[in-house]
Amino acid sequence: GRGGFRPTTNQNSDDLRAIVNLVKKLEWLPCIMFAFSRRLCEQIAIGLAKMDFNSEEEKAQIKEVYDNALYSMLEEDRKLAQIESLLPLLQKGIGVHHSGLLPVLKELVEILFQE
Repeated sequence: GRGGFRPTTNQNSDDLRAIVNLVKKLEWLPCIMFAFSRRLCEQIAIGLAKMDFNSEEEKAQIKEVYDNALYSMLEEDRKLAQIESLLPLLQKGIGVHHSGLLPVLKELVEILFQE
């Protein structure tokens, strides 16, 4: 939705976490989940935010890539809710990519997924 990501208390979050735990156990990460709406995409990401897939070293590397990607943006633009709410997810190994995302954030998610 507009203005950043909002959490969901949906039972589906527990089901999704169980699926992702299985994928992790089977060593099939990284994985991509598809949702057919922007809101659902963001809700899934928030629902999975209780999980953490990255080491502290990886989190630091993600922060560096994030900072470099946003370096050329105006300070006030970097404070947009969508931008600020993405970093904590990325540092946990969770990316969001949909049509409502700013192009710089889409590119950032794509770069990190390739790493």
